[in-house]
Amino acid sequence: MSDFIQKLKNRLDSPLRPAEKAQRLMESSARKTTTSFQYKERKKTRIAAVLMLLYPYQDEDGNEKFDWKMPLVLRPQYEGMHNHGGQIGLPGGGREEQDENLMMTAIRETQEEIGVIVPKINILGSLSDLYIPPSDSMVTPFVGFLDAKPNFIPDPKEVARIIEAPLSSLQNPKLRLQKKVTLPNKIVLDVPYFSVNEDSIWGATAMMLSEFLHLIEEIE
Repeated sequence: MSDFIQKLKNRLDSPLRPAEKAQRLMESSARKTTTSFQYKERKKTRIAAVLMLLYPYQDEDGNEKFDWKMPLVLRPQYEGMHNHGGQIGLPGGGREEQDENLMMTAIRETQEEIGVIVPKINILGSLSDLYIPPSDSMVTPFVGFLDAKPNFIPDPKEVARIIEAPLSSLQNPKLRLQKKVTLPNKIVLDVPYFSVNEDSIWGATAMMLSEFLHLIEEIE
């Protein structure tokens, strides 16, 4: 286990500070201006988990310095008013009866969506839960790692494309930008986003990543 991974595990084993400050740095104008994004306990809320899976990366010719990457998934465009069609997110999904716990939900969904098996021992911990009103989901993000780049086998029903996001790009403040996004219901939002190559990572995924990046700042 690398020094970085060990430090990250130690930090995740410690109590998390309130996540709201870090998450709010990447929240949309809708979250800032309406109370509908606040969670109210109800039995029908979907319980879900996602996985931030780190793996080491370096060009084969060694010209680029060592970096960590994590896979994100571009969801296919679904028919109708699907909440997350065409958006970028982390591999994951809803808890199912066979899942022993939410960590196993994240592991199972990662295998189903991108074809990658992550051993339980490689899960470092979890971040703060985040409520996602459009899908009425309470999501727990987990953090894990692999020793080498995995062989991705995406499920075409769930994944249109895999995006390998360099950690150094997510950490770069020059790549945190702002734009307007038009939702399927024609609502226009002002959203902060991470720019990774030509992809924009915004919404709940960006908010979860923001908390993760703040934890990394603490250990570096």
